[in-house]
Amino acid sequence: MEQIASRAGVTKPVLYQHFQGKKELYLALLETEMTSLLGGVRSAIEAAKTNHERIRRGVGAYFEFIDSNHDSFRLLFRETMGADPEFRDTIDRFHDAAAGTIGAIIADETGMPREESELLARGLMGMSEAAASWWVERRSIDKGELVRDLTELAWRGLAGLPRKQEG
Repeated sequence: MEQIASRAGVTKPVLYQHFQGKKELYLALLETEMTSLLGGVRSAIEAAKTNHERIRRGVGAYFEFIDSNHDSFRLLFRETMGADPEFRDTIDRFHDAAAGTIGAIIADETGMPREESELLARGLMGMSEAAASWWVERRSIDKGELVRDLTELAWRGLAGLPRKQEG
């Protein structure tokens, strides 16, 4: 807590006025970063006009967040895995919100049941998280190429789903 207070430019007592301990501070940081990431991805998806563009913009926003916030990515997806149940619950809420957003688009486009659409959304999220974990440690592939490749992989899979019949 002393190091955190020092980096924040406050005293330790001031920090303790807001947080009982490291756990509460960590949870607050996790919640803040999770909200930032989800907001960025949602904004990117909402700005798109086509499904292919939704995927590209969503994946792009995800990797832009990671590129700009290495430590936050580690906090969100690596250090909290298997940790305290409160940390797990926070991550699960993030996954649920992201799957709901992406799943709603899939359901709207395909007419698939919501639960099945969210399952596919979680598959896309898992693919992106696994690729991000690999990429953040190596950086051997340009971010633009990575976004392009993951977009095409996801697009080819989603494009093969039956389309909802209008009428």
